Amino acid sequence: MKTPIPILFSIALLAASPVIAQETAEVAPATAKAEPVAADRETQITGNISDGTPGLPAPKPEPIPFEVKSTMVKRVYVIESPEMPGVPAPEGTIKVTVRLVKDPGLPDPPPPLPALPPDDPAVLARMAELRETCRETELVFVSATVYDHSRTYLHCYPSGGGERKEICGWSNLDFNHFCGFATYQVKGSDGETRQYGLMMGIGNEDTQQMTELLAKRDMEYEVPEIPELPDLAASGPAFVVTEGDTSDPEAMELIEGMHNLYRVEGSRMEEAYRARLKAYEARKAYLLAHPPKPKDLTINYWRGSRPENKSQEKKP
Repeated sequence: MKTPIPILFSIALLAASPVIAQETAEVAPATAKAEPVAADRETQITGNISDGTPGLPAPKPEPIPFEVKSTMVKRVYVIESPEMPGVPAPEGTIKVTVRLVKDPGLPDPPPPLPALPPDDPAVLARMAELRETCRETELVFVSATVYDHSRTYLHCYPSGGGERKEICGWSNLDFNHFCGFATYQVKGSDGETRQYGLMMGIGNEDTQQMTELLAKRDMEYEVPEIPELPDLAASGPAFVVTEGDTSDPEAMELIEGMHNLYRVEGSRMEEAYRARLKAYEARKAYLLAHPPKPKDLTINYWRGSRPENKSQEKKP
């Protein structure tokens, strides 16, 4: 079953947690063998890939010419959330200006959509319609835990799961390189080119750091049992399936396609990843050298009539 991207974008992070991934890895069969990835399939990233370069700022909306009736000013000490870990939180005293203004006559916001259960006939009909019109795109739901930037444990959910079970396994790739882009395409063994939308949740573990940290607390870090995988530099991308139906061609095409993508675009993906790290560290250094301060705030409000709620109208 193929699923259009707009339907399920909001549930992209419902993949299993890294802890579950680690527990599953511990029961991986020791006899599992790495699957080599074929080199004859055409793949490519079809959208942009982020390299940490800031995007263009959003255009500012046209200011509303408020007619001020009264103004109240007070000073408030605030502490805001930091932009990133490791930098100080913006804090300080700001000026808050609260202005009562004349009703500017803005249009009422649209009414909220009705809350319908997933099995509602209207929802099912809309899903079926979108599946018919968006056949070319299939979602790839992935939960990845990267160990020491050299091995990754994967939970993959073909077409978002549903009736089909997940497929899990180990890869010799650093799946941090799969961040920064959303779509790619793969030419399958049947000659059909498939479009994919990648929805991935990712976490990183430094086994040496975790071992030392837990040792200070008289605890032992259980290093996951990782099946033998070939060296990436010598043999290229490879993976081992430890759980799931390996006879499912679509699931195997999915996980093999991601590794084949790295065979074709890996250098570009790693370069973009390194650029994102560099941009992150540069931004962090700037914030440490120039701690941001919270900005003054102006609040405009007006009194209006409460919108009618037809569902609560009294019956004659």
